[in-house]
Amino acid sequence: MTLVVATYYWRPDAGSKFAEPYTPDDVRLLQRQVERYLGQPHEFVVITDCPEDFSEDVRIRPVQIDRRTHLPGTCFVRLMTFSPEARDLLGDKVLQLDLDTVIVGGLDGIVARTADLVMWKNPTRSPRFPNRPAYNTSVLLHHTGTMTEIWRRFVAMTEIQQRAFKDDQWYVSSVLGDDWPHFDGVGDGVYRLARADTPGSGVDGDLPINARIVTFPGSHGKPTDPDIAARNPWIAEFRR
Repeated sequence: MTLVVATYYWRPDAGSKFAEPYTPDDVRLLQRQVERYLGQPHEFVVITDCPEDFSEDVRIRPVQIDRRTHLPGTCFVRLMTFSPEARDLLGDKVLQLDLDTVIVGGLDGIVARTADLVMWKNPTRSPRFPNRPAYNTSVLLHHTGTMTEIWRRFVAMTEIQQRAFKDDQWYVSSVLGDDWPHFDGVGDGVYRLARADTPGSGVDGDLPINARIVTFPGSHGKPTDPDIAARNPWIAEFRR
């Protein structure tokens, strides 16, 4: 079985909240982190609308992005991971990571999970915030070809129906429900940068001893932010 670590990199729509100025070097930075912390054989793939930017990268395989689920100002394009063609284009088993991920520990336990799909449980959802999505798509592990209904149902909708879900994490959470195999902080060492309005939602300062992955979801609060980097000196240590 082919193990692939994949990330998405596409040119943002003008005015989009997702218009973070990522570059091909951010893809290369994530690839180096994965190579450092994943001991088993794997292939690193970038799903992109500019594959030519990676034509000389021997450790990165570019795959042309499928824009059939793209809506301007959203991340629905990442549903390509669940498309019927994903197994042929990507590989059999995919660990999907956002570009703003910082890897701080070994990944072999993460990719050892055997469920068809393992989502990352949203740590900001709580009894106080019950209307937030159950899962976040910044980290997921998927046996491609097994959950194509996620993709098929979405492409069959009208744009109005699609936009009612706000984004891919809302849509996928609505399909899967609340009781799905997942990663979390305590059991798996998958954390996020804490939200100021949600105590206990993640890391902001000391790194938990079991941490393997820290993500920075949302349109603000990235690892390149000087204030965040100052409060979290481990970012400079691991993001290299």
